[in-house]
Amino acid sequence: MQKIKDLLKSLLFSIAGNENYILYKDQLFTKNSVLVKHDRVHFIKRWLRLPIKTNTVNLQGEEYYLLIIHTDNIAHFFHDVFFPFYIQWRTKKKHVCVSIKGDRFQKEFLESVIGPKDLIFLDYETAYSFSDLIITPEGRDLKVYPDYLTICKEIKNICFANYGISENRTHHLIYGRNELSRKNLLDINQEFLQQHHIQQVFLSKLSFEEYLRTLASAKTFTYMVGAGVFNLLFLSSEVRVLEINPHRNNSWAEMFGLSQLCQFNVIVSQNLSNSAAATQDEAILDSHVYFDKHIEIAIEKLISGNN
Repeated sequence: MQKIKDLLKSLLFSIAGNENYILYKDQLFTKNSVLVKHDRVHFIKRWLRLPIKTNTVNLQGEEYYLLIIHTDNIAHFFHDVFFPFYIQWRTKKKHVCVSIKGDRFQKEFLESVIGPKDLIFLDYETAYSFSDLIITPEGRDLKVYPDYLTICKEIKNICFANYGISENRTHHLIYGRNELSRKNLLDINQEFLQQHHIQQVFLSKLSFEEYLRTLASAKTFTYMVGAGVFNLLFLSSEVRVLEINPHRNNSWAEMFGLSQLCQFNVIVSQNLSNSAAATQDEAILDSHVYFDKHIEIAIEKLISGNN
């Protein structure tokens, strides 16, 4: 039934009303040409505009940025959508209409960087009409922006300042994604952690403020590859980092730029366990990794500074 309702609404928005833009879920109906690449939005050309009431929430009369992504993967959120948007917004600030399906962590991040007064959070199930929108292109590789490192540090500093956080980097942290369904670090040797004064953290369970305070304390940071690449944003150039990859090096940090924010190292493990929740085409890249002697040696080198 819901699919039929969605289909009827989509048909209505494609032929009715005189609005320049109508947003419904991830569909943007417009009479205007859209010249940017953005795979998170389905652009639908409106060839007819019949005088039929569309019953949308009216946000006409002002030009807004549109920030839209419907995934809880913070790495995709930051690389694909947020950073290309922020590059433009920081030089030409306007209100931002945000569609993120209510993701709490993304919301707190946006409120910290952009500020609540400039944000309008949209309901996914509600249709909205606009007269003017700024749609920034989707990206991924931060290195295409010559000053991306400076801007990354700017974002970090804004977030820390908003929560009154000072960097006091004295802790050795390890994040094994053990609260998630893919790419877990299995059988972590708790005795080894105690001997080396390493604190195991569960970052996805924290509020954004708790998350920031945790990363502001990191002297070394060991983590499983994945969306956790976003964590590097809140480290610094003196922090030594070890990223653990299953099967082969698939490091977004190295491919797309965040590795340059810290002293970055990669280790590849073949000591794997399949994940039943794998989503990548190359499913082995979503495998869990066993915490073994190979990883222990790499962490010892990281802590000693001999990596």
